[in-house]
Amino acid sequence: MNSELVNLFIKAKAALIVVAREAKIDALASALALQLSLVAQGKNARVCFEGEVENAQKLIGSGQISKKLELGGNTLKVSFPYTDGAIDKVTYNITDDRFNLLIEPRVGQPPLQNKDIEFAYTGAEVDLIITFDAPSLESLGNLYLENPDVFVREKLVNIDRHFNNQEYGLYNLVEKQFSSSCEIIVKLLQALRWDLNPDIATNLYAGLVASTNNFTSFSTNAQSFEMASFLLKAGARKITFAPTQQRPTSFNDFSSAPAVPAVSSAPVDIGSTGAVFQRQPKEEKKVVRPQAEQAKQPPQDWLKPKIFKSSDLI
Repeated sequence: MNSELVNLFIKAKAALIVVAREAKIDALASALALQLSLVAQGKNARVCFEGEVENAQKLIGSGQISKKLELGGNTLKVSFPYTDGAIDKVTYNITDDRFNLLIEPRVGQPPLQNKDIEFAYTGAEVDLIITFDAPSLESLGNLYLENPDVFVREKLVNIDRHFNNQEYGLYNLVEKQFSSSCEIIVKLLQALRWDLNPDIATNLYAGLVASTNNFTSFSTNAQSFEMASFLLKAGARKITFAPTQQRPTSFNDFSSAPAVPAVSSAPVDIGSTGAVFQRQPKEEKKVVRPQAEQAKQPPQDWLKPKIFKSSDLI
C-alpha cells in the first residue's frame, strides 16, 4: 500500500465518501465500514449516495446515508427547483434585526412553494474524498454534477474493482482481481493498522457475501475465503442476503418441471428431421446348416450302449 496514501488517511480530519449512483450492496457496505473506521479514529466522515439498493437497511449505519452532498460547515445553502428564465431577480434587505432574501419570479412564472425549498450547510474544509464503484466522476450522478468544484483531484481516492474504471483519482485503489470492494477496504485498514470492531467487520462480511453471491460466483477465490475467516474472527455477524440465482441441487428441486411422458423401453431411432421412430425388434432367424455339414453328423445309434460277446472278438 502506498505510504503517501496511508499518510493522507491518517492526517485527514474530515472525509467525504461518495458512492456511485448504480452501485450495489458491496460498495455501500464498504463505504459504511470505512466511515465507521474513520469515526472510530476521531475523524468526521459522511457517506453520500443518491441511488437505491435492496437490503441496504440491513447494513450498520445505513440510516445516516445522505442523498445530498452534505459537507457540513457554517455557510447556509438555500436550494429550490429551477428552470431557465423562471427567476427575474434576487435581492435582499435588512429590516430591524431580520435579513430578508427576496426571490422574484419572472412574469407568468408561478411563485416558489415552501415545500420545494431546502436548507443545508456547506463550506466545510474536506481533507479527503473517497469514491466507491464509480468508473467515472459522472457516474456519481448529481452528487458530482451539481458540485464539480468539490472534487479536487489532490484529495481524491478512487476505490473500485471493475475493469471499466478510468482511474481519475490522485490515488486509485482499483483491484480488478478482487471479488469485492470490501476486500480492498480490509487491505487498506490493515495497512493503516486500524482495528476492526464487530460493526465494521459485519458490514465488510455482508458486502463480501453479497458480492460473491454467497461464495458461489465465478470471481470467488481463495482470498475471498481468507477474508471471510478474518472478518468472522474480528467479530462479524452474519447478515443474510437472498442469492441472485437459485440452482437446483437435487432431483426434489425439479418438482415444478413438466412431467416427462413414459417412453417405451424399445430402442428408438432419431430421423434427420428430429422425428422419433420406434425400432421394431429383429426377428430371430432360423439357422439352416448346409447339407455337407449335416452329412458329417454321427449316426443316430452312435450314442446307444453296445454289448460285445467274446465270440465277436475271435
